[in-house]
Amino acid sequence: MQAQSEETKPVADENGSGVADAAEQPAGDQSPAPDLPPPELVDAAGAAEEESVAAPEPPAADAGPGPSASEAPSDAAADPADPPGAAAPQTMDEPAAPAASAPPAPQEPPQAPELADARPAEQGPDEPGPAAAQSEPEAELAAARAPAVAAAPPPAPAAPPSPSGPNAIPGLPDLASAEEDLLDDIPEFEDPELLPDIPSDAGPVVRAGARCKGTVVAVRDSGVIVAFGTKVEGSVPLAEFQQADGTVSVEPGQEIEVLVERMGAPGEYAALSFKRIRELEVWAGIQKAHAHNLAIKGKVVGPVKGGLRVDIGVPAFMPGSQIDIRPVRKMDSWVGSEVEVAVIECDRRRGNVVVSRSSLLRARQREMRAETLGKLAVGEPATGEVTTITSFGVFVDLGGIEGMIKYADLSYGRVRKAEDHVQTGQQLTARVMRIDEAKEKIVLSLKAMQPDPWLTIGERFSVGQRVRGRVTSVKDYGAFVELEAGVEGLIHFSEIDWSRRAKHPTKTFAPNTDTEAVVLAIDPDQRRISLSAKRLTPDPWDTHAASLEVGQVVKGVVRKIENYGLFVEIAPGIEGLVHVSDLSWDSRPAQPREVAQKGQEISTVILQTDLENRKLSLGVKQLQPDAWDAFLIENSVGDVLPGTVRRIAKFGAFVELATGVEGLCHSSQLPKDRSAIKPGQQHEFEILELNERTRRIGLRYL
Repeated sequence: MQAQSEETKPVADENGSGVADAAEQPAGDQSPAPDLPPPELVDAAGAAEEESVAAPEPPAADAGPGPSASEAPSDAAADPADPPGAAAPQTMDEPAAPAASAPPAPQEPPQAPELADARPAEQGPDEPGPAAAQSEPEAELAAARAPAVAAAPPPAPAAPPSPSGPNAIPGLPDLASAEEDLLDDIPEFEDPELLPDIPSDAGPVVRAGARCKGTVVAVRDSGVIVAFGTKVEGSVPLAEFQQADGTVSVEPGQEIEVLVERMGAPGEYAALSFKRIRELEVWAGIQKAHAHNLAIKGKVVGPVKGGLRVDIGVPAFMPGSQIDIRPVRKMDSWVGSEVEVAVIECDRRRGNVVVSRSSLLRARQREMRAETLGKLAVGEPATGEVTTITSFGVFVDLGGIEGMIKYADLSYGRVRKAEDHVQTGQQLTARVMRIDEAKEKIVLSLKAMQPDPWLTIGERFSVGQRVRGRVTSVKDYGAFVELEAGVEGLIHFSEIDWSRRAKHPTKTFAPNTDTEAVVLAIDPDQRRISLSAKRLTPDPWDTHAASLEVGQVVKGVVRKIENYGLFVEIAPGIEGLVHVSDLSWDSRPAQPREVAQKGQEISTVILQTDLENRKLSLGVKQLQPDAWDAFLIENSVGDVLPGTVRRIAKFGAFVELATGVEGLCHSSQLPKDRSAIKPGQQHEFEILELNERTRRIGLRYL
């Protein structure tokens, strides 16, 4: 027996601390193996039943010590098919406690040889092991027990017995009643991915979240009843089919598509939704449009802070800067309009969608711009729509790109308002004058579509021709008169009246009134026509030239006063100058205004005429006798006369000898003490010189 024990003893680990179990004991676990009973003491029936219920086998390292040989039934025998390491339960009515709850076995010396026989038996039936080296008495005992084990029929794999039965095992369902439906024990799952795919006699399995075709069975106040291919029916809330006016848009027998939100309990309707199907389709379209930059249609519901609210199946926000390419000032005008937009932001979890119309327009504009630039050519006509009228020009959309028409290019005539020639939204054709592809600017001309009237101006107008036109504007330098469309002439202020002191043009002409004029000059290159209004009447200089004689006394009106004299109009268009020296025989007046006032009528004498240069010299003092003539007759050199000092200068003193007659007393003829001579004093003076031709008199102080 000692030799036999030596052969059956399993190989110990390197530390010699216990039996190495390669099948069940974890690596590195050096706890001693549990104290298991010999194989012949294992109850074969209990082991077979333990295996049929698939009880988990405790690891060898954690299992507690097995029952002793005295506690095992005497008639128990080991079943060769059972795992040698499995311990038989104590009784059939009291199942063994789980191995995990048993405390670990204390460290013990190496096992006895008979305890190692149960471990190697875990090897397959075809694998040799230490069990083959049993002693002959033990082999005979095993052979005697084998027929009894073979005679017992193996337990059939069936459902676990009910806990109340005689063969009940706690924690397992009863498998004795085969009629009981196993599906009743399956819990109801809300997540369709977690539902078990188990066939049922109730119809096809429908999971929550599935889309189904159904037929309307009835329309009730509580909801719309729908049959959707299972033995149970579903209910859709009636509000999902009600229109704005309260009518229901569905009727019995109509086929619809619904979404299964929840399968009801037995005897209840399944919860279905018709609206969520539409929402899923809408969100799918929105996400597709966002991913592929596609356009979708929507309707502007109303303004919100910073933009507009747009209905695209779900509420979306369109910022004010994304409404149009140009700034939008009146957002209320967009309410109710149908628009095409692009999705620029999409967050389905939050239900947030931001759309843009301007980005869609810009993308289309770029495509149209390249196509339009390829078709345009300088000098060729182009057709477009007037989009904007500004203070400096008109913008025309040619298809993705805009051209500008300046005010001067709207018409050959004067343009007061652009609205007189074009209107916003009007389709017009203009000629392309210049293209700047780098800056993408196009200059157009509307007047270039008509013949230039200045090219044939000489065929319709000639110098000296009497014409009639409409006054378009009045300036300080004259009045502009439109003779025909695109042809204007200027009446200069000097051509308004024959008078040299003509009135201001605004006192003669008014805008939008008709007037007549005479053509003075035509310049087609400069596009100018000079007109005259005064030429409509004869030149007064030609009329009165023969009647104007030197020495003739004429009356006139003072038109202008200057420091050097007075301008007097003696006839319409004929003026003469009264020089300050010809105002009086007396000493020269300080200001001509001391003699006459503007608008005053005075008498003058014609002193000199210059008909070629249209000049006339007049005098006022000549209407009175010349004081010099009387003085020269009555006085001579050497006479002593009283005189009044009028002015004192560095070179002498001016002395009045008679009315209108003055003499000069040179400083050499004055006394050394000049303080004795003051203006206004009267003294005696001797005539030293008397020049009749120059009318000069030299005096000496006495």
